[in-house]
Amino acid sequence: MICKVCGKKAESDLCFLHKRNKGFKTSSFSSNELKKAGINTMRELFLQIWKDRPHRSEVSKTSLGSEALSVFFHHIIPKEKYPEAKFDLENIVLLTLDEHSSVELDMYKYEEVNKRRESLHIKYKILV
Repeated sequence: MICKVCGKKAESDLCFLHKRNKGFKTSSFSSNELKKAGINTMRELFLQIWKDRPHRSEVSKTSLGSEALSVFFHHIIPKEKYPEAKFDLENIVLLTLDEHSSVELDMYKYEEVNKRRESLHIKYKILV
């Protein structure tokens, strides 16, 4: 489908940016669970992901090097629109700088990200 506001590819008559926020029915982590895990900031979350996952793009398998740069971490469901998913490990995918820039311009560009988005929509009961 095509967004009736901007004409971009969409899952319904409005794209992700123009669709009204329906809110979440559930939350990934409570603030207490995050604190118990030692995750108080986005930086700590990124470092935990960097420690646990291979340092490769999860789309192209391209090496990301040895330094955890914030540009490698992409929130599949935008943290500004859905703050409850901000610290959800499943909501973050590792990408190269070019891939991250591309997916910011066209959220449907990569099949791997699309599959994960669908899963997150189910997890959070997001209506599309």
